[in-house]
Amino acid sequence: MKNRIIYSLSLIIALFFSCEKEDINSKPSNINNLEQDIVYDYKSELKRDFAKALVQALEDNENLRSFIKKEALKMFDKDYDILYQLVKDETISDSKSFRDILTEYFDDNNKLIEIEDNLPLLTIFVPKLPENSFSAEIWNTETETPEVAIRMTTTNNVPMFTSDNREYILKGGDIPAFPVVVIKENERLIVNASSISNKGIYGSTLKNPKSIIEFRFLDDVFNNTSKEVNNTKSNPTARVAINLDQKLIDAYNIYKNADGWQRDYIYYNLTPTNTKDQFQYDFQEHITQFSMNGDALAAYNKISDQTGDPTFIPLKNSASASSWTGGNFEFKVKILLNAKNGIGAEIVTYFSANAEQLFNATYRKHLWFYLIDDISLKSMDINLPLFNWDLNQYASSIKIEIEEVDLTVTTVLTDTRSVKFANNFSIDPTDGILKKVGLKFGSSLETNTTQTIQKTFTQGNDQLGSVIINFADDVVLNHSTSNNQSTTRDYQTGWYKISFEPKRVQ
Repeated sequence: MKNRIIYSLSLIIALFFSCEKEDINSKPSNINNLEQDIVYDYKSELKRDFAKALVQALEDNENLRSFIKKEALKMFDKDYDILYQLVKDETISDSKSFRDILTEYFDDNNKLIEIEDNLPLLTIFVPKLPENSFSAEIWNTETETPEVAIRMTTTNNVPMFTSDNREYILKGGDIPAFPVVVIKENERLIVNASSISNKGIYGSTLKNPKSIIEFRFLDDVFNNTSKEVNNTKSNPTARVAINLDQKLIDAYNIYKNADGWQRDYIYYNLTPTNTKDQFQYDFQEHITQFSMNGDALAAYNKISDQTGDPTFIPLKNSASASSWTGGNFEFKVKILLNAKNGIGAEIVTYFSANAEQLFNATYRKHLWFYLIDDISLKSMDINLPLFNWDLNQYASSIKIEIEEVDLTVTTVLTDTRSVKFANNFSIDPTDGILKKVGLKFGSSLETNTTQTIQKTFTQGNDQLGSVIINFADDVVLNHSTSNNQSTTRDYQTGWYKISFEPKRVQ
């Protein structure tokens, strides 16, 4: 990649119409940079300095390129990210560490110290580019030296740096068709400072033993560093499910022509003829499928409306945005539970999705860049465990809120709503076991109360709305024995749609 490009948008357009037969792998050397205003704040300037040093180091040191590839493939946070603070002391070659090599490309070593002090979450990201043109998996480190890009927070345009000391601006709607790595700040970690409140909502800690800085995952769903961590934590509408658990199908058949709740059978083994039994821990509520909802373009713009978001596509009639610089989207799921003891609880978990999991796109390649002509929505299967729905502990309805994560610092708010609790529980004198007595709410009246729950809120995140799910909602809406396909219930807002159902956990 010796002959780097500094291109003009007007020239690109002209070339598109007049030079279609030109060899697209031949980069002209006389393209001038398009004059665009880039506002570099303090942190962006530091990233700029780091990028200039890194691109030179990558050009000169194949061992460093191999090291970056190897670390990216570890996917320590389930994306192709390398946290600089974790790897800076790793030996690359000739007894030199990553940091030692970088130091040679700074005129003043104090600048690297300043970067380390002010950008603890500094991350090198290896993007997966369209049509298998470049990724960590296929990177030939012997022959391919990537350019270095900066993920900005002040513009969708992307500053690009080359090994021959040139800098140019890649328009936010363009996706490179050549090797590149990205400098950004990690959005799946926080610095584990003593001043951070509500540490209980975050995941495991992470630390370079040679550094005093300690990090914490937003949630262990992003932790790919240890096999010991549970990383499984993806008018009604419906979805088609194949090979649904037999107990859910039995619940549908039992109550298809009878008055009752399917979850009464799933959790308590209650039927019209067996109206007293204890709670079973065999099942747990899960979100099993997720998709954006409504118009595909509007949905894309909703979760990519900030310059810090991942960017996927330059769309007609849409604001410029740049998925290749940011990696996966992170979604925060909040389940608001009202407990019978009056103490409200919030379950917080996360899942991630890359743009290709949420959108179908049609690419068009021209010269050295990709454009996308069309976009549509698609659903992704996830397996996100939430809680065991015991009516003796929790209200008969829950509230789920989902947001797309832009920032990592949260505050605590309150959520107040009216809920119902079931009263039909008693100790069976024959065996001393607490059992649910009667279908639904039984012969005793349910308790109506107003409760307040503390919930987290992150200013700047894209709020996608909330859904209310009732214990009484049918899980299975229809079942065909001929092909063993079931129709299960979906819940949706204007921005997303989820499938929510009990799944067997033991």
